[in-house]
Amino acid sequence: MKNILIIFFTSLMLMACQTKEDKVQDFVKMYNNSSSMMINQMIKSTKASSTSPDLVNIDVTTTYQSGDMESDLVSKSLPDLIAQAIKSEKIGKELFESGVKFNLKVHSADSKVIIDKTIDDKNLKESVDFNAIAKGEKPSTNDLNQILEAFNKNLPIVDPATGTKIVSIKADAEKNLIYTNEVPDSYIPMLKLEGSDKLMKEEMIKTPQVQQVFQQTAVLGVNNLKYVYTDSKGKVIKEIVISKNDLK
Repeated sequence: MKNILIIFFTSLMLMACQTKEDKVQDFVKMYNNSSSMMINQMIKSTKASSTSPDLVNIDVTTTYQSGDMESDLVSKSLPDLIAQAIKSEKIGKELFESGVKFNLKVHSADSKVIIDKTIDDKNLKESVDFNAIAKGEKPSTNDLNQILEAFNKNLPIVDPATGTKIVSIKADAEKNLIYTNEVPDSYIPMLKLEGSDKLMKEEMIKTPQVQQVFQQTAVLGVNNLKYVYTDSKGKVIKEIVISKNDLK
């Protein structure tokens, strides 16, 4: 029993004596060992490195091409999302609190640097518990909107092909994802045509983007996608709701 206690207290002392540099290297090792779990339709690869006890570099290569509207929105949001995920880890939270900064560099599929941003504990106010989500716990509507804030802070964004402007992405109490889009005046008569919502929905269901949104948000408990189209004054012209069953 005495030997067990000695081993136990020795291990606690060793943990307590870890320097900031030790913790940084432990984090880098942990991040790289689990990087394969982060690969999805959005992230092609990611890697952490550090040459300083005060800075961790994280490189992310996405599957998006530079200059694409979707690429711009997702890529600009990735640093905050990854930073929240880091802070939800015990060791990541400790590093933030000890003043360590994380330089998050996002690359496009064609190897161009899209975003180069440094985040510390001062500019990351809150953090969603991504560990709980990974274990199967569905986030609340508040948590979901907190995650979406990483996207909303980079809005509005305009589709150069149509002039349609995405002004917000929010979750309602039923965990429906609501995209609010401001359309040019020239599109309003078309949206008001009888049956236009049915035709638009049929075309939207066919797009890989809508299917990917459902796939990527399944773990978050998102139920339906709701697209709200407004004029420049915010008046609702058309609403289209897409459910998972519509994709079958």
